[in-house]
Amino acid sequence: MGVKQMYKEFAVYCQEEIREALMVFTDPRNYPIEIHCTQGKDRTGMIAAFVLCIARVPEDIIVNDYAKTQKGLAPVYKEMLEDVRRAGLSDDFAEAPPQFMRELLDFLKQKYGSIDNYLDAIGFGEELRERVRKVICLNQ
Repeated sequence: MGVKQMYKEFAVYCQEEIREALMVFTDPRNYPIEIHCTQGKDRTGMIAAFVLCIARVPEDIIVNDYAKTQKGLAPVYKEMLEDVRRAGLSDDFAEAPPQFMRELLDFLKQKYGSIDNYLDAIGFGEELRERVRKVICLNQ
């Protein structure tokens, strides 16, 4: 399984965990919020993308923002590449190209009809999304 498939699997099989992570963003007392994972691109990238979707950021900007992760990984890229190879994984597990995020968002829209419908399906409905927008969006 490659990274693109892993992202889809996360979205389908880790819905409770995704909802739990997003719940942190509903309470203004939690801010500022730092989100991270081992490499800072997969689970972190997904949660960041969902928060940006909630904020109604255009998808092209979300995809480009995710792709900027690759630059941030530059100082540790060689070590990451060695780690993924040692684990028997393909080199794409050390990458963050825009198509990874684009394919995830397209998959969710195909499967659920929209990102909002996906968020509804995981129990993060419009009321919760509005609470997040009230905290992170200036024009609310």
